[in-house]
Parts: sequence; structure tokens; C-alpha cells
Amino acid sequence: MRTLLIFLFGILSYFQLNAQRTEDSLFVQEDNVQIPLKNGNTVCAMFVYAKIKPQPCIIWYDIYADSSKNLLLDITNAAKRYQYNLAIINTRGKKCSSSELKPFENDAEDAYEVIDWLSKQPWCDGRVGMTGGSYLGFSQWASTKKIHPALKAIVPQVSVGAGIDFPMHNGVFMSYAYRWLRFVDVHKLTNFEEFLNSSKWDSVFFDYYKKGLKFASIDSLYGKPNANFQRWLQHPTYDNYWKSMTPQVAEFAKINIPVLTITGYWDDDQTGAMYYYNEHLKHNPRAQHQLLIGPYDHASAQGTKRDSLGGWPIDSVAKIKINGIIFKWFDSIFKGKTPPELLSDKVNFEVIGKNEWRHVGSLNQMFNTEQRYYLLPNKLSKAKPEKTGFHQQKVDFKDRSIYRPAGEEIGAFPKLLTDSLSPLSEQIIYETEEFEEPIVLSGYYDVNLNRSISKKDVDLVFTLYEKLPNGKYLALSEVVQRASMSKDLSKRNLLKPNTIESFRIRHNYMTCKQLAKGSKLVMMIGVNKNPHWQVNYGTGKDVSFEDISDAKNPLLIRWYHDSTITFRFLK
Repeated sequence: MRTLLIFLFGILSYFQLNAQRTEDSLFVQEDNVQIPLKNGNTVCAMFVYAKIKPQPCIIWYDIYADSSKNLLLDITNAAKRYQYNLAIINTRGKKCSSSELKPFENDAEDAYEVIDWLSKQPWCDGRVGMTGGSYLGFSQWASTKKIHPALKAIVPQVSVGAGIDFPMHNGVFMSYAYRWLRFVDVHKLTNFEEFLNSSKWDSVFFDYYKKGLKFASIDSLYGKPNANFQRWLQHPTYDNYWKSMTPQVAEFAKINIPVLTITGYWDDDQTGAMYYYNEHLKHNPRAQHQLLIGPYDHASAQGTKRDSLGGWPIDSVAKIKINGIIFKWFDSIFKGKTPPELLSDKVNFEVIGKNEWRHVGSLNQMFNTEQRYYLLPNKLSKAKPEKTGFHQQKVDFKDRSIYRPAGEEIGAFPKLLTDSLSPLSEQIIYETEEFEEPIVLSGYYDVNLNRSISKKDVDLVFTLYEKLPNGKYLALSEVVQRASMSKDLSKRNLLKPNTIESFRIRHNYMTCKQLAKGSKLVMMIGVNKNPHWQVNYGTGKDVSFEDISDAKNPLLIRWYHDSTITFRFLK
């Protein structure tokens, strides 16, 4: 489940800005401009540009039409201050576009024509850049599927990975996907009143869960069938439907423009942002691609100011002005100026708790040592077990205990700092020994588990905490993974019941946190069974169409003690 803030802090406010007249007489504002497309459709745009001379044009390309006044004012003021023109482009079908809305589907096709049109306007000097977060991050990557010569740089922030981390994460669909669709596709603007009615949505999702209904029935249960939602469910793997939206292997290899990826350790879309980052560098090792990552959630990585997250104070050096960093970086590309000091290398990351930034040449340089732990009952042990045994986990899908209360604030967590953990019967807690000295946990952790299950599939959830010396717990990350898709998101490979098979997380979260002396790392492993996601009953059928009648016998998992979790550290 994602927080109510997901996407809200990355979206734009047109309605408020329409009522605002710029006090800067050197700029012109045009709204409700229809840009024609060759296929007969249109997209709707708003421009803020200088009267005096042509300037580089910065695009915000998004699906929202009347939200987040402050963010729009911030980006508009930053564009003026740094002398760039601003073009706010809506996805086909939004605002003054009369075309049909299909989220994510048309942006890659339309972007080339939009950029071509913009680059030829008299107030544009022929050079275009892009920035923005969440859906706007996705649309930038969509725009690079076929790069227009005028596109010179992009800054994708907290980018949605279509088919990777939204509307499903590692193969598991989230209930929030339907709620988000009701936010964007009900009418030409955005459906705020309905979207923010948390009690109504909690009631619907809890009803679906308590009754054991098919996940595909959520829209009917709500009373508003949704064609986009049902179309998404017809593509439960990362198939050509999703792949057509963003660059793939050969297309990533052709992206030679400068890219700056921005995300956070607690960003709900970190896995999407890092998917693009890793794929780009994998297929174009010489790519001009920089990364900025710090102690931010989905909102603060887009510029929303935060002194703390979920009860955890933000280090002072991490309280940066995101838009200032972005436009200074644009200045280095478009105007030959010195880039911001914060971006002094390819990978720029903040060490939580040490109040310092580090700058290295690659993700592999975020750490310089690693430690493998073996999965013993309730324990992560450095010592390899002499004999290969196992411990067993039992999950009754007929049990409808609530996995976690609604109202999450930071990613999957109601709050980051908690006094205790309260695992359900389908969750097991594993702890390391206390660390004898402070040490920096940095980068990704690896999971290589050997297990057998009594069914054909299971959705697992891994939640990582630091247990502080005072006994409290700091939530570091949570990731879900469909077991049948742990080797390949593009196809489902069903498990062989009661057969030992290996398991790995496909797309994980990274962090960088100084662990205190006396701290422990705590991993909670459980079956993902709660109102905020699909429920995978393990029959092997399409999970969206399973229901409580498929529960039958409890699921049995054997976790073998030669399974390992490897953490990486920076000394």
C-alpha cells in the first residue's frame, strides 16, 4: 500500500495558476493550447515564456490537471529565475484534449511530436529539457524511447516504473492502482474529493479482503467499473503492453543525452527510478547518467520540505533545495556553467546518521565490504550451519487478520520509528547479533533463499529494520515479490509444490544508514496477505481472479538454513 501522498506531490496545479497573473511583465503565460498530433489527437499545454529572447524550454509532461499549487509555483519561479521557458504538457486526453485517456499508453508515441512542435516555437531556442517527478518521471523515460534531436537533457525524479513498481510491484498488483485511476480518469481534471476520502477507500479495500473476493472485482465492489483497471489486469506480467511504454534494450543503448535521476531511500517509486538507472547503464555503460539519492520519501525527493519523516529527523545536510539543484545542473548542460557541488560524481548519496554526502563513480562503490547471514530460526547467523535443516511457516488464507492498519505515511509504513514490532502468524522475525562498532549499511541487500512450498506460488514480503540500542525500530525498506516471477518479470514460472527451489528478489530497495553500536538488523519475512494487495492463493491461476474458495488447505513453507541474506557495508 502506498501513502496518500504518492503522486500528489509530483502533480501540477493548473486551476490555481489560471487565476494567478504573473507579476513579471517580461513573461507571457498561455493556457489551454492544443498541440495537434499527426494521428488526429491533441494534447493540452500551458506555456510560461520570456518576451525578450528565445530560451531553452523545460517540459513538465504529466497526467494531472489541477493539483499541487506550491510545486507548480516553485518550478515556474525557478524557471524564470534561471532563465528558462516552461511548457506544461498534459497526457493525451486530459484538460483541453478531447482524446481518450489511457494512462501511460500514449506518452512515448506523443512525446516526439510534442518536442518537435515546441522546439520550433519562436520563444524556444531549439533546445529542450525535461524534469518532474512520479508520473512526470515516467513520461521523461517514455520520451526517450525515440529521442528527438532537440531533447538535450532529462531529470526524472521518483520515476514510476510502468509495469515494474506500478500498478504492480514485482508482479503483485496493488489495490491503490484502482484508487489512483479514479483520481485521474474520471474527468478532464483530477478527482480530488473522491481520492482523499480515505475512510471510503479503506472500507472498500477491507471489504474486498474480509470477504475474500476476487481482486478483479474491486471496481465493481466500489460501484464504478473501470476499463483502464481491467485492461491493466489483463497484463499481469511485464509483457509487450508495458514494454511498449518505455525504452528497452536497444533504445536504452541509444540514450546519450545527460540524465540526472533523483530518488530517496523511502521513495515508494525508488525501484522504478533505479530500474531505469540500472537498465540505462547496463545497455549504455558510457552513459552520462548521474544519481542523487538521500533520506527522502516520494514527496520530499520532489522538493517538498520535511524536517522529519515518520518520526525520524532528517540530517541537516540533506535539507537541500531540489529545484535549485536541478536548474543549476541544467545550467551546466545548456549554458556551460559549473555543475552544483552536490553532483560532483556519478553517484551522490547521503549517509543517514552521519550527516554527510558521499560521491562515488558507481553503485558498487557505495560499499567496500559485505557480510553473508544464514537463515536460522529467528536468527541471522554469520556461521554457516553444519547440517542443512529447515524451519516451517504456516499460512491460513482463510484467516483475515489485518496485516497492517491503513493510513500509511511513509511508503509502506504508518511511521518509520516504532516502539515494537507486532508480527502476525504468517510473519517470522530474524535478527543479527548486535554490532560491536558503528558501521554504515549501504546499497542493496541480496536475498538467496532455498525453500519449498506446498502450493504453486506465493507472494512474499521482506521488511528491513534497524533495532536501535534503545530498543526502538527504524523501518528501512519493504519489498514484495511474487515467487513465480523472481527470475523473470516478463513471465510466470509456477513453482513445483514441495520441491526445494531458490528465490531472489527481482527489484529491491537500497539504503545508506549508519548503524549505531549495539544496533541489530532485523528482517521480517512474511506472506503478503492484506487488503492493500492482491491475495495470491497459490493455485497457479491468474491471481486477479482467485478468491477465498481457492484457499482450501493452509500454505506450508519450509525455509532451509543454508538460505542467505547478504548485507553490504561502507567502512
